[in-house]
Amino acid sequence: MVQKCLKKSMISVIKKKYEPKKDAKLIEGKTSRVNSMVLIPTKRNGEEGLMFVDINIAGQKQSALIDTGASDLFISKKAAKKLGLSIKKSNKKIKIINSEEALIVGVIRNVELQIGKWKGKEDFEVIQLDDYDYVLGLNFFDRIQTVLFP
Repeated sequence: MVQKCLKKSMISVIKKKYEPKKDAKLIEGKTSRVNSMVLIPTKRNGEEGLMFVDINIAGQKQSALIDTGASDLFISKKAAKKLGLSIKKSNKKIKIINSEEALIVGVIRNVELQIGKWKGKEDFEVIQLDDYDYVLGLNFFDRIQTVLFP
């Protein structure tokens, strides 16, 4: 993996000797599991600096913009209508960087979403999007324990 890394000169490792606490006890019969996913986004049409990921939303394959500055999952009104998803009206507002607050068109609840091997039902906020139909925010990736590698 490191051999293929273009920025391997920037990688540094800190190794700490692990010593279990003397009073730590093994809990028998309990198992631990970490359900994490590593996601390597792709560039779309050679767009520099933007990260995209292939998604399956409501049974349709699409491409979504990964926005590490966004908080939630967003879908354009046009895309929601095209997928036949029902929009529940909302009077909530959203703050977009370098813009005034904008009204959210609505919310779509329990939308089937798949990214790689991960599957789940998620709520999307419907907003006016000009350039991209699907935007996935950082809070979503934190919630599903996903690490992004640009």
